[in-house]
Amino acid sequence: MENPDKVIVWRITQKCNMNCLFCSYSNEVERKRDTADSKEIMRFIKLLGEYRDKTKQKILISWIGGEPFLYSEIIPLSKELSEIYNINVSTTTNGLLLSSAPLRADVLHYFSEIVFSLDGFSQCHDKIRQYPGHHDKVVENIRNLIRERASSNSALKVKVNTILLRENISSFRDFCQEIVGIGVDELTFNQLGGYDRPEFFQDNRLLPEQVEKFALELPLIQEAFSKAGLIIHGSLEYLNRFISSAENKKISIEECNPGKWFWFINENGYISPCSYTSYEYMLPLSSIQSVEDISNVETVFSELRHSNRSHWCDDCHCTQLFDKFT
Repeated sequence: MENPDKVIVWRITQKCNMNCLFCSYSNEVERKRDTADSKEIMRFIKLLGEYRDKTKQKILISWIGGEPFLYSEIIPLSKELSEIYNINVSTTTNGLLLSSAPLRADVLHYFSEIVFSLDGFSQCHDKIRQYPGHHDKVVENIRNLIRERASSNSALKVKVNTILLRENISSFRDFCQEIVGIGVDELTFNQLGGYDRPEFFQDNRLLPEQVEKFALELPLIQEAFSKAGLIIHGSLEYLNRFISSAENKKISIEECNPGKWFWFINENGYISPCSYTSYEYMLPLSSIQSVEDISNVETVFSELRHSNRSHWCDDCHCTQLFDKFT
């Protein structure tokens, strides 16, 4: 899959089937569990198809949750995007429901990429996910998907995303070796964040000395594993974001060209330049009624940001702006 001109990350459900200690969508957390309006998504998809035909842009829609495969319409919508409108589809999943062979077949047919969440080796992963055996289940599902990909015409890219925290960062190189053995194509990583579950964050956040050591080692790890066929993403700018976070230093963003190439859409149908500003720079999806409206989103967000700058911009944590995927 070529690099897209426009990326739309769409949180289609707040429902989840797990109890992860770091996540605000854990079933342990009492909260509303909204889901997106599938009819409104389909309406927008048709407009987006017209926009793609007119602009010739390469577009990627990435479903997230909660657990996106709990959303009943995810496969019909993905089929529509890929087969009718030639728009690439991605998703990030905890991997449990991929035990289903029919679901794996649908993913191979309609998705351009899939990202599995796997946070280090089983001892750490299963503990923070509060699910004994989850690591091994996910690995088995990934292996099955990759084996079935080999016997099909699918160009599906299989990725793993891992959360780095105090317990697992020192074993990152060894974890990469495991990922190579599974046959995964690409690896991305996030630092543990503190906004969702602050009660977990303080005792598990990365230490400054850990991040500094990791920043020195990562380029060597990336080079070594690229020769083994595994692309490990993460730029110098992205590592600098980690260092600043560990040292409690803020990074202010003066200009991010909001809406130019990246949109976030939440389950309530609000478009924003990133997930942090969903209810500050929110633009109702229902207001997008034409191809011209899609083209004008960047202007709308630019005007909003200059007239009422979000406090999140004073310490930006939007991974897309720090080249997570470089």
